[in-house]
Amino acid sequence: MTPPRENLPHRSKASLVILILLAFLLLAAAIALALSVPEQTILPDATESVDLAASAQLGFACDATEAQRLYPFGQGVVKLTHNRLAYLALDGSEVYAREIDMVSPFAVAGSSRLLAADRGGTSFAVLDETGVLATGSREGRIVGAAFGPDHLLALIEDRHDSTGVVAIIDSTTGDLQYECHFPESGYVLSARFTPDGRSFDVALVNADGLETRPVLKRFALDGEAVGQRILDAQGLYPVLAYDEGGQLVISNDSNVSGVDYATDQPRFSLDLPRIESISATGSGLIVLAGERVSGTLGLYPLSGTGQMGPRTEIGEAATAPAVSGSLLALGSSTRVFVYDAKTQTLRLDANLAAEVVRLAFSDPQTLTVVTSTGVRRLTIQ
Repeated sequence: MTPPRENLPHRSKASLVILILLAFLLLAAAIALALSVPEQTILPDATESVDLAASAQLGFACDATEAQRLYPFGQGVVKLTHNRLAYLALDGSEVYAREIDMVSPFAVAGSSRLLAADRGGTSFAVLDETGVLATGSREGRIVGAAFGPDHLLALIEDRHDSTGVVAIIDSTTGDLQYECHFPESGYVLSARFTPDGRSFDVALVNADGLETRPVLKRFALDGEAVGQRILDAQGLYPVLAYDEGGQLVISNDSNVSGVDYATDQPRFSLDLPRIESISATGSGLIVLAGERVSGTLGLYPLSGTGQMGPRTEIGEAATAPAVSGSLLALGSSTRVFVYDAKTQTLRLDANLAAEVVRLAFSDPQTLTVVTSTGVRRLTIQ
């Protein structure tokens, strides 16, 4: 039966209302979608993190506990425990090993030799890639060390009856050459050989009275004292470094200062909220520091006159840096950064998908990296 014609206009009006409502709903959905899309697409820059977990050459696997005992050195790694040291090739095979007896072993690497010493005891061993060169024992606990020219090695000892001793030994034989004592100068913090290979500096702190003042002493390689400065500053300054002109620069966790042995006044003094390290490269000093006590760290070039260059952001934490020529490498969380001090740019920003524990250059363009899951070899392009 055909409906009466008078009902048709009412149906047309109802359809029109429905269409208008649908149009409003579609318009609202389009507006919501437009608001959810960012105004600008952000493209990664040239140093964006690259996942190299698959492409990096895997040496051998390890767990996080074992990784803490591995130290990159030469073309392999040194594995150091309280009763054994071993030199391992990149594939994990053992090149040589030696039994030791250390309470709290630690390692200090030089360009061609490595010191294994006992922070909780007095024994030490010096090795290279071919084997153990020397072993020995000192009177005090070994708390620091520095390699120098002509096979010399400076050991910092903590003795109960002194303010600290710097013992100079022959790293190839372990024989003692001489000792430096500081009964009146203060407590020994660190030692470092100068770039010209003619002397070494010792950082001390004089705690007489109510003040703690930094003291610097310089010795010729034969042990003769050739310089001393009591700086017009406060606090501990354990870090020693040298700028491109061979001038001494000292640092603590919030200040870096240039030192001239001709005057007690610093050549320059810079305060920063957080200083992690200062490293000498072939193109000058690089300071790893933060603009706040907490937060991200950055790399800053530092000139011999105390001028800071542009910041290159790294991360909130970092491993100890490694240096080869003008290149500085460090780890931050799962990433490896290689910074070129000459161009003041990053050469590499790689994500290894595992926590970086330590790293070192095995040659000028190659890094050995210890992570929480294994040892890897990275090539710098």
